Amino acid sequence: MGVPTLQIDGHRATIELQRPDKRNRIEPDDLVELLELFDRIVAEPDVRVVVLKSSGPIFCAGFHLGALADGTRSPVSFGEMCDRLASLPMPSIAQIEGGIHGGGTDLALSCDFRIAADDIELVMPAARLGLQYYASGLQRFVARIGPSASKRLFLTALPADAPLLLRVGYLDELHPRWAIPARVEELATAVAALGPEAVARTKAAINGLADGSMTLEQADASAKESMRSAEHREGVKAMSEKRPPSFAPSTLRPVR
Repeated sequence: MGVPTLQIDGHRATIELQRPDKRNRIEPDDLVELLELFDRIVAEPDVRVVVLKSSGPIFCAGFHLGALADGTRSPVSFGEMCDRLASLPMPSIAQIEGGIHGGGTDLALSCDFRIAADDIELVMPAARLGLQYYASGLQRFVARIGPSASKRLFLTALPADAPLLLRVGYLDELHPRWAIPARVEELATAVAALGPEAVARTKAAINGLADGSMTLEQADASAKESMRSAEHREGVKAMSEKRPPSFAPSTLRPVR
């Protein structure tokens, strides 16, 4: 067990954190490794959905703060890694079967969906450690769950249980722990059945409209392009023929 691993099976890519004995914390070398895994996923034209998972009582405890204290450096920051995850063209699902601590909270929030066990807790101890959380992570929290809920997590450092996290919009679904893998499989299958270019365009438009990086005119232009696409023609034809659509791999892959 050690660095995160990647498995690609058909339209699905699964990244697994593999340090359950260390609360699945992220080491400096893992940041580079995760970026490389993201690049491999983007380069694989058949991948339409990404699942991020781990094992053990903690989903992820975030970055190894001891490495910071020792002066260990990485060419990429934890926040930059999370930003890259959030910007993947295909949807991502966080499969959360354990508690979420520290930077692990932003790692999960960087995914498009968070499916969690109904008995998990989230703890954000940054202020208890004398730290202001990094800016891109705070921005993501405020954009996703609003300033009031963000203050509840960051300015108290008190545990937040699963029902509270669902209520404020941090989590999307709660299920008994035993039901989580099947529900994630169901959701991943549903996403993979959609037009991958339409999904990539729609995700980019939602994110862009939310953070102000895309104008309504740009989102409208993208929508009009999708109406002229081979993918749209196949979707309409499949509907008229009363059969499942057969979508080609997406060509909408960003170049870094």
